Amino acid sequence: MIAEESEFPQIMSDAEIDASIAISEVVDQKNQRQPTDRELTEEAVALLKTLFPRIHQNLVTLWGTGPGEDYLDGLIMDDRGNRQGFPPDVFRALLVLQRIHFQTFGTFKKIDPWDVGLKP
Repeated sequence: MIAEESEFPQIMSDAEIDASIAISEVVDQKNQRQPTDRELTEEAVALLKTLFPRIHQNLVTLWGTGPGEDYLDGLIMDDRGNRQGFPPDVFRALLVLQRIHFQTFGTFKKIDPWDVGLKP
């Protein structure tokens, strides 16, 4: 016999939660303009140039190359196991640049579909 899971007690009603949200936080998604890829890229580059100039310079040098793809991947996924990570806004900037790099140049990695999920 499987015991029924008890429901969590309701702390606040939906109406109370809605009332506690400031009107400035409520945004009509239809009227909000989404930033373009160009704007996102410019913002990401400016942020990296200000906070991490060495990373910015490496990306400028490696942009559009296989090593550039590997460099971005290495910044996003820690392969050394001892990194503390980037602040959230810098991490988002790196993800934007990784997406733009992939959309612009594709991947430089040689992928064998039969090897997916296998480790060397």
